[in-house]
Amino acid sequence: MVFEKMTLSPIFIGLTADDIKALLTDINYDIQSFEKGEILAMQDEPCNRLIILIDGYVKAEMADASAKVVKVEDIYAPNPLAVLFLFGKNNRFPVQVTAKEKVSALVIPKTSVLKMLQQNEQVLLNFLNISAMYASMLSKKLHLMSFRTIRQKLAMYFLDLTKPDKTEAELDRTQLALSEYFGVSRPSLARELANMQEDGLIEINKKHIKILNKNKLVQLVSF
Repeated sequence: MVFEKMTLSPIFIGLTADDIKALLTDINYDIQSFEKGEILAMQDEPCNRLIILIDGYVKAEMADASAKVVKVEDIYAPNPLAVLFLFGKNNRFPVQVTAKEKVSALVIPKTSVLKMLQQNEQVLLNFLNISAMYASMLSKKLHLMSFRTIRQKLAMYFLDLTKPDKTEAELDRTQLALSEYFGVSRPSLARELANMQEDGLIEINKKHIKILNKNKLVQLVSF
């Protein structure tokens, strides 16, 4: 059953359950269970293992120098954790990862991950593709967080959703998820959304967003 579920993981895309079973036979790995509220990884601890969720989901949170905790994202099975931070010097988990419900995970030590990548070209390609995707997402997040106001963050988010030449899109996050992503309160986010609609910038109907003044949004995020 575990190997069947792993065929859906981005790490093992293109492999059958039998392929995964044979590949893991030659390396060290462990299947671990975590109860709701248990920590899978601490922020800033050495990233010395690859964790791939089998069942359940986790939340990733980051504490800044002032001890303010910001939720980064929810991660669902069968996705891996912290792929970008497994290799390199002083590699550490960038966030604290906590189980939001009962979670099971495939845990592979870094030395075994390296052996696995050397043995299977498809897994190596998958690993590189995931790393590139996460690097792109991290770049976008850093760009987003460089904006000071909620309006600027929302403008960047809406422009990203409607690229390259669309004016309408479906929101991919709830208001709560979006407020956590921006690191702001939900009431503040809701208030700014209302203000942007009153100013004729956007129109929102449930999860549907329509850009009414794209040039103005572009001006908001232009330095």
